Amino acid sequence: MKQSLQPFLLFILILLSWSCRAELNLDNQLDRGSFEPSSPILSVDEAFRFGNYMEGFSIKMFWQIMPGYFLYRDKIEILHDGKAQALQLPEGVFRQDEIFGEVMVLDGLIELQTTLHKGRKLEVRYQGCAEQGFCYPPQKKSLTSANMKINSVK
Repeated sequence: MKQSLQPFLLFILILLSWSCRAELNLDNQLDRGSFEPSSPILSVDEAFRFGNYMEGFSIKMFWQIMPGYFLYRDKIEILHDGKAQALQLPEGVFRQDEIFGEVMVLDGLIELQTTLHKGRKLEVRYQGCAEQGFCYPPQKKSLTSANMKINSVK
């Protein structure tokens, strides 16, 4: 009888060790943030700090993109009175995106320049994501010469 109990007890010990190992793996996943983001997601205006100013008829615009965030290069648009303008953007880097496939993205400091004559409207559109997988809806900023900071040209 004693010998028949030994295999049974060994079997029970093995089952208990597997159960503890599975529970430990689940705890590690929770600690690493597999189920929740490890750091809070910034608001869109904090993640992509947008600024602009005028020098004469020239508008200078910029985004300071926080580390861990990026803008889709092909989602940046400038419209003058509703008409899309040709842009000269930095080249960027390729990134494999779950939704859009292989895309070019921008990070760090991005600067653009265009013209805006008095009384005209300018609309800036862009979209970006956090590297953690959270994407923001498309953004729009409406600018007119009246609501811009003016730098004097020296």
